[in-house]
Order: sequence, then C-alpha cells, then structure tokens
Amino acid sequence: MLFRSVVIQGYDGDAMEPFLTRDGSVLFFNNSNAPSAQTDLHWAERVNDTTFRYRGRIDGANSDALDGVASMSADGRLCFISTRSYETTRGSVYCSAWRPAGVTPPVLQEDVSAHILGRLMFDLEVSADGANLIVADGEFRGGPAPSTADLRQARWSGDHYVLSPQDDALFAALNTRALEYAAALSADGLTLAFTRLEGTFPFVRTSIWLARRDGLALPFGAPTRLTAIDGDFVEGPTFSPDDRAIYYHRKVGDHYAIWRVSR
Repeated sequence: MLFRSVVIQGYDGDAMEPFLTRDGSVLFFNNSNAPSAQTDLHWAERVNDTTFRYRGRIDGANSDALDGVASMSADGRLCFISTRSYETTRGSVYCSAWRPAGVTPPVLQEDVSAHILGRLMFDLEVSADGANLIVADGEFRGGPAPSTADLRQARWSGDHYVLSPQDDALFAALNTRALEYAAALSADGLTLAFTRLEGTFPFVRTSIWLARRDGLALPFGAPTRLTAIDGDFVEGPTFSPDDRAIYYHRKVGDHYAIWRVSR
C-alpha cells in the first residue's frame, strides 16, 4: 500500500468528505462539520493524482445551514446533504445538476426522508449511473454523533429519488449495532467502501471497510476492514476512476486533511 497526502493548492482549511468525480477531474469536499463551523461545499480541479487546484465554494449549492457530503453520477447529477429545511421538511438530501463552478437550483428529495423528528439522512453516495443513492440513515438524540446509523438505498424514479425499504437486505451483512455511514461505490457498483464508528464518545474509533457482491441485485458480502488505513478519525472513502486507489479524510492534530492510498 502506498499512502500520500493530497495537496489542495490555494486552500489551507479543513478538508473532509472527499468525492472524486468518475473521470477524476474534480474533487468535491467540505470544510469542518463541527457545530461551530459554517460547513460549505467546495471544489478543486485535478493537477495530478495527489494535487488539486482549489476553485472555491460551489456556486448555488451552499446555504446558511450545514451543506456537505457531495457525490455525483457520471452524467453530472450532483447530490449532497443540507440541513437548510430540516426543521420544516424533515428532509436533508438535495440534488442538482453540475455546471462548471456551480450547480442548478438544488431540489429537495422529499421521498428519501423518513419524515421523523430526530431521523436524518446525513451521508450519501450516488451510483455512477445515477440509478441508486446510498444514504446513511441516522437517529440523533442530541449527542455529537448519531445514536444509530445504517446504510440504506433510494432508487431514481422518474425525476427524483425514493427510499427503497426492500433494498435494506442489500446491506444486511454490513449494518451492525455500530455506526455505518459514508459509503462509496466503485464504478461498476460491485464494490462498496464505508466507514464504521465504534465506541462511545470520547472513546471512539473509526475504520474503513470494503465489501463486494457478484451482481447489482445481490446483497453485499461480509465486509473486510482495511487495516492499512489507520489513524485518528479516518472517514469518508471515495474511489479513483480505475478503482485502484481510495481517497479519504483523516484527522492530523486538530486539522482534517485528505489522503490517498493505492495498491
């Protein structure tokens, strides 16, 4: 395994929740998601595998609330998490169309929400073909992290995503009493990386896991922990276009940065 830190030229803040577009040309990320931070979506252009040139906040995507965790299909449907309307809609998933430097007006995906106070879809991944959306369904009870979190799936239906309870079986081997979130799909949809958080604050640890399946309609098999990826708060994997490398963020001191590991 080869580990290298990722440089975002022109940016010196926290970089979390990376997503690399399917052609590898653009890196999406958000700054710190701490309660005291104004969390926004940012983007950078590829220079090489470990260097990106910062281009700024994503025009049209950000609000006064938390906006983060971007993911995009190969044809440019960009989805992300935002709490901008949660108090009134109980929804947090928005989708729009990517345009260079910005997006079309984001549309709330109402049918992805559980519509229950305290339940929040707080993470997501769009499949390469845009047909499916993997979300992290969390229950929040006032602590710094959700009390429960499991991976679920929504399907594209006409012009929006709809949560698909029948697809819960796809993740039966992955979801546990720990917190599972921050999923990443390979280009063919057969390999899934995700984050697992175990323990109770402040004594918690995160790890990144990998699971595979033999067909798109089949459940994922038992996951394997990527033990080579270690450190404080390793989270948020995303695949390189050839699926031979994983980008993720980790905490180094008081700072969050993006790293790349390749085989």
